[in-house]
Amino acid sequence: MKFLQSPLFAAVLGGILFLLTSAFLTTQGVATTTHGDEEPAAHANIKGASWDFFNPELDEVIADLKTERDTLATREKQLNELATRLKAERAELDDQLKGIKKIQEQVDKNLFRIKEDEAGNLKKLAKMYTAMEPASAARILRELDDTIVVKILTLVKEPETALILESLSRMGEAETRRAAAISESLRSAVSTKSSTNK
Repeated sequence: MKFLQSPLFAAVLGGILFLLTSAFLTTQGVATTTHGDEEPAAHANIKGASWDFFNPELDEVIADLKTERDTLATREKQLNELATRLKAERAELDDQLKGIKKIQEQVDKNLFRIKEDEAGNLKKLAKMYTAMEPASAARILRELDDTIVVKILTLVKEPETALILESLSRMGEAETRRAAAISESLRSAVSTKSSTNK
C-alpha cells in the first residue's frame, strides 16, 4: 500500500500512460491521413524539400499580414502628412500670435498714454471745481457723465467732495439718487486706489 503512494510509482505510472496515449493518437492520425477519400490537392503539400511545402492556412495568414502591413503603411503615411500639416499650421499660428502680441503692446502703450493725458486733464478740472462754489460746481457736474464725475471727485479732497455732493442732492429727488450712486462709485474707487497704493 505504501508503494502505491510513493513518488516513484506515480512517475512510472504517468510515463506509461503518456506513452500509451501518444501511441494511440499517433496511429489514429496516420490512419486518418492514409485512408482519406479527399483529393491530395486539397491537403497541404508536405512531401519533398521544405521550400516546396504548401499550406493554405499559412498562405492565408501571410496574405492577411501583407494586407495589414499595407494598411499600416497607408495609415503611417496619412499620419506623417497630418503631422506635417499640423507643424505648418502651428508655425502659422505662432506668427499670428506674435503679430497679435505686437498689436496688443501697441494698444497698451496707446491706452497708457491716453490714461496719462486723462489724468492730467482730470487734475486740472478737479482744481477748477474746488476753486468754485460747491453749488456752481454741482450744477456743472450735473451735466456730466457719472463716470467722469467720479474720476474728477476722486482727485478732490473729501470735505470739498462732500459739499459738492450735498449741493447736488439739493437739486431734487433724481439728483439725490444720482449723488448716492456717485458716492457708492467713489467708495469703490477709493478702495481700489488705496489697494493699489499698498
